[in-house]
Amino acid sequence: MKFQKIGARSTIVPQVYEQLKRAILRGTLKPGTRLVDSRVAEEFGVSRTPVREALSRLLAQGFVREEGTTKVVADMASELKEIFGVRQVLEGYAARLAAENATDAELDELHGVCHASIAAVETTSVAERAALNNIFHSAVARASHSGRLIKVIGDFYEYAITEEMLPFYSRSDSASHVGQHLDILAGLRARDGDAAEKAMKTHIGDVGIAIEAAIRRIREGTDQPAGDAETDVDQIAALERAQQAVMARLSSTSA
Repeated sequence: MKFQKIGARSTIVPQVYEQLKRAILRGTLKPGTRLVDSRVAEEFGVSRTPVREALSRLLAQGFVREEGTTKVVADMASELKEIFGVRQVLEGYAARLAAENATDAELDELHGVCHASIAAVETTSVAERAALNNIFHSAVARASHSGRLIKVIGDFYEYAITEEMLPFYSRSDSASHVGQHLDILAGLRARDGDAAEKAMKTHIGDVGIAIEAAIRRIREGTDQPAGDAETDVDQIAALERAQQAVMARLSSTSA
């Protein structure tokens, strides 16, 4: 397959990583495809070192697996089922603890994120919607006040591919998931651990179903990215910029 040639040298690894990840998720690189670093490097027009680094990251995150000494594209359909199952357990427990331990200020922060997300469904970019989603889930984890759990969720969140897949499910899906954030918040405000955990598990399960369906449609050629999808190789930078902008706006609102 043909990849975009790499630009600035300082961002070679992220660019290689993002293009390979996108190709895997969209099915351009099929499950079982062998990824030989020398051939991939030639496609990108870079040396083998950044390709090895990008492949190592993809391997650690489950997008690539090893067969002996060879790296091959993983079957993301089966990977996603496990990924979202683990997220349900981890983040469901975090929501339960947050219902018990969250401060009023933390609940107010979550309230602000939820209502910013409602507005963002119709008016902002994919990157900002993804940023708001990440901020919400991170804030729930922090509100658990469990350092060990926060770390595990933070480490595991690399497997949550919502940033890449948001362009492939509809604004109605986004609106539904924002509504589920409000359900989670209602459980937290009521200090009802059972309700908060159940709402979080339902939410993550539904997101997983939407993403699996989107990947299936993409691979069958029946779906295309939404018009506001990020299409350049700077998606991580766009997401980081959006997240910083959202955090600044939320901070100024609460001040």
